[in-house]
Amino acid sequence: MKYWLNRVSLYLVPAIIWAYLKFTAFTSKIIIDGSEYPNRLKQDGTGFIFAFWHSRQIILPLVRQDDEIHCLISSSRDGEYVSRVANLFGKKTVRGSSTRGGYEAMKEMMNILRSGGIVAITPDGPLGPAEVVKPGVVQMSRAIGCPIIPIAFDASSKKVFKSWDRFYLPYPCSKIAITFGEPCLIDTADSIEVARDKLKTALDATTSCAAELVSNQT
Repeated sequence: MKYWLNRVSLYLVPAIIWAYLKFTAFTSKIIIDGSEYPNRLKQDGTGFIFAFWHSRQIILPLVRQDDEIHCLISSSRDGEYVSRVANLFGKKTVRGSSTRGGYEAMKEMMNILRSGGIVAITPDGPLGPAEVVKPGVVQMSRAIGCPIIPIAFDASSKKVFKSWDRFYLPYPCSKIAITFGEPCLIDTADSIEVARDKLKTALDATTSCAAELVSNQT
């Protein structure tokens, strides 16, 4: 019985989340800032990385809907739900994390980036600490020479969960601001610590920008 309940939930829960996000987007006022940055890189055929804090990942399926984005998602059971939601929104997934399948996932993403593709990563995922950049994303950027575009969102009405990452869930009929920051370039001369600090600064600035946009609209 438990097996079948698990199987049903794997199909039902992602569909409910998909419907909720579509309804939230339909009923909300969405403000997008900084879209010229990914547009420019895409036009140039440059592979790049979207980076966003784990707490803000729920918004990714609603942005760049015409782009083929490969999302790095953990191989855990929770990751399976996230992967299925991403798939329902037309996003592709690469499964792996720092604790399981990370090396193979990194190789796959580097191949995607070299071919001019787009990947999406939560630098503090899958288990935190919250808003602390792990080395993988900056190592990848430095090795290939591809830029990282930070993304953030905020909403005038939202649920902030008491999870390790303080996960954000926007409510319907909200004002939602989605911000893309300027491309963050990791120089080959940068140490890993300098690169991590550089990306954190960019992510924090983008997050603050989203909060400010929401505040100015209310």
